[in-house]
Amino acid sequence: MIPDVILSGAMIYPIVTAPIARGAVAIGGDRILAVGPAYDIETLAGPSTRIVRLPPEYAVIPAFHDSHQHLLSYVRSRTRVALWDTTRIGAVLERLRAEAARRPPGEWIVAVGHDQGRLAERRHPTLAELDAAVPGHPLLIYRACNHVALANSAALARAGIAAATPDPPGGRIERYEDGSPTGVLLESAMALAARAVEAPAIDWRAGVRDAAREYHKRGIVAIGEAALGHVAGLRDLEIVNETIRGGGAGLRMYVLAYGAVAEAMLQAAEAGETQGAWRDDAWLRFGAIKYFADGTLGGGTAWLSEEYGDEPGNRGFPLVSAEELDARVLRAHRAGFQAAIHAIGDAAVAMALDSYERALAAHPRLNHRHRIEHVEVVHAGLPERFARLGVVAAIQSCFTYWEEGDVTRLGPGLAPWGHAWGALQRAGVVLANGSDNPVLPDFAPLQGIAAAVTRTAHNGRVIAAHQAIGVMDALRSYTWGSAYAAFAEHEQGALAPGMYADITVLDGDLLGAEPERLTSVSVVMTVAGGTIVYEQ
Repeated sequence: MIPDVILSGAMIYPIVTAPIARGAVAIGGDRILAVGPAYDIETLAGPSTRIVRLPPEYAVIPAFHDSHQHLLSYVRSRTRVALWDTTRIGAVLERLRAEAARRPPGEWIVAVGHDQGRLAERRHPTLAELDAAVPGHPLLIYRACNHVALANSAALARAGIAAATPDPPGGRIERYEDGSPTGVLLESAMALAARAVEAPAIDWRAGVRDAAREYHKRGIVAIGEAALGHVAGLRDLEIVNETIRGGGAGLRMYVLAYGAVAEAMLQAAEAGETQGAWRDDAWLRFGAIKYFADGTLGGGTAWLSEEYGDEPGNRGFPLVSAEELDARVLRAHRAGFQAAIHAIGDAAVAMALDSYERALAAHPRLNHRHRIEHVEVVHAGLPERFARLGVVAAIQSCFTYWEEGDVTRLGPGLAPWGHAWGALQRAGVVLANGSDNPVLPDFAPLQGIAAAVTRTAHNGRVIAAHQAIGVMDALRSYTWGSAYAAFAEHEQGALAPGMYADITVLDGDLLGAEPERLTSVSVVMTVAGGTIVYEQ
């Protein structure tokens, strides 16, 4: 087959074999035809082949694969008030006042991207501050992690949340001494307010198309949709079938089903129904069932084996009992699915591993590739348990850069085990890297690679330097590792003949750059299935 395109002259990183200086990649249709030295590959060109000659200091890598993000939540978040760049409570309140001035009285205001860990005051705005800033509108602010929300008095009243309102299972309404709500809603308590929000309809086709461009600009072609069903229930399934299937968005999606979508997927599998909405194609694949074991470090709801260093008496809490998690995991495991458990605190990680160990003892299964999402805190012995059980660690190394205010909440016993990518790597655990977008100000994989290598946060603080991993290990985690976590490493995550032509071109050689300069490297081209979808 004559190549359609040859990318030639740069440093080639196949991932599964050694780098090739002044190499080339030949593309035909949606596949890679050949990889090797440029002088060999260019002989394959025909009259119609486009040869893209690249400087030798450029790098050609497999397109990034974000193993854990939330595309539909990202689309929705782009319709809300953004607080990502605020660094003081005064700036938060001023932005909310400006938004209120543009809206009719009584209309809901929903904001995203708040993180008290990045504010100078290191606290949430108080109920009184929110009421004074936005007196004429119900207001709901989602913390960046989407596990904590702040409501003003008008929102609490609209939602019917009062002193007599009980905490829901798996959640908590924070209260003053008299029992009245402070406006801070943790975990499932957020739903009490969210269900009262009146929001405009979203154009999902346009939203996904526009969002895909942002992924392509960052060199991302493949994604794990980490909780399909979380945004609009079963409507989420319809949305991805309409927008992702067939390749119209230029994104490959591996689904981690949640809630109503997970239940429908389990019932379909148990009934032997694998067609229709569940049919895999080259762009949309189904395979994992998502569960939650705990909350987040920033929200103080991640379940730890020792108390938070800045909050004596609080260790967080599990969102489900061990017995309930065991039953859910066993059901997914017996149905042949991969299970994916959100577990951030080390106590939650241990509980998740316990559930996997019990499921595998009851029904042994090779190549299950069960996953734990986030794994922000472990303790001695847990990395080795991951490796022994064959559990994948779906990490987000970009958290080290953006969420310094979270991981530094750990006490002295657990602080050395925060974001322990190095310990997991040394134990032989497969790392599948991602961003958890839209929980951060940005989701660029290159930022995540830099953070994994340098362990440096946005404010210059170095976090547990002994847990660093190498550049190639970090790159592998964002490509082959994420493909492995999605059972796709035979077609994605590497540059080799027969693999999908999902390719990213960088304007710098990652191995040749000083670790501190990795963030200065930029994406200049992204190819999805042989089609150039982004070019600088």
